[in-house]
Amino acid sequence: MQGPAVYRINVQGTVPLYWSSRFMGMNITVSSEDQSTLVGRLPDQAALSGVLSALYERQYPVLSVECLEVG
Repeated sequence: MQGPAVYRINVQGTVPLYWSSRFMGMNITVSSEDQSTLVGRLPDQAALSGVLSALYERQYPVLSVECLEVG
C-alpha cells in the first residue's frame, strides 16, 4: 500500500485526548481498561510509521495495528 488508509491503533495506557494533533489528527478514545485507541486516515505508510514512532517515544506499548479501509 502506498496511498491513504484508515488505521486503528490500540495501545496500553491513557493517551491524552488533546494529543490528537501530535498523531496526525487521529481520533483518540480511552477505555476503562487503561487502553487507548487511535483511529484515523493517514496519507501513507510513512505517516503510519511516524505515528507508531511517536507512540514508542512516549512509551506506549502498541497492542495492535489494523488497516480498516484502503483509499
